[in-house]
Amino acid sequence: MPIVFARVDDRLIHGQIVQAWLPQLNVDEVIIPRTKRNQHTLNGGLLRLSLPYEYELSIMEAPKIAAYVASSKRRIFLLMDSLQDFTDLLTDGVKINSVNIGGMHFKEGAQKLADNVFLDKADKHALKLIYDLGIGIETRAVPNASSIPVTEVLRDS
Repeated sequence: MPIVFARVDDRLIHGQIVQAWLPQLNVDEVIIPRTKRNQHTLNGGLLRLSLPYEYELSIMEAPKIAAYVASSKRRIFLLMDSLQDFTDLLTDGVKINSVNIGGMHFKEGAQKLADNVFLDKADKHALKLIYDLGIGIETRAVPNASSIPVTEVLRDS
């Protein structure tokens, strides 16, 4: 499977991605889905500047990702800014075994799961869907950190 790693992080490309995850994962390309939710806020030029030159960056319409990944020979890091984008990709046919939740910052009505992960009702619902599909869920900020279990949060949803 060309998707080596899937991560939800509302900051998208930043220091933890560039300095910790990318060197460890040995990927060729970072794919960020363009969705109805983020189409007006994604700045491809700025994201490209944030990513070291040795990595390809593809920002593509979410429904096209499944077909692209299925035919790709590259090792892909799939990076989304919301759990809803992740569940939409699953609906579109993207096959992923696990997801890392790296950063979902505070929003009104959200419950704290970790220092960098706050979940609102919609996020909890999305996590339950992901969990029920048998997809692994972890919450590490960086590769050498411990993962925080999400099962307690899922019980509340």
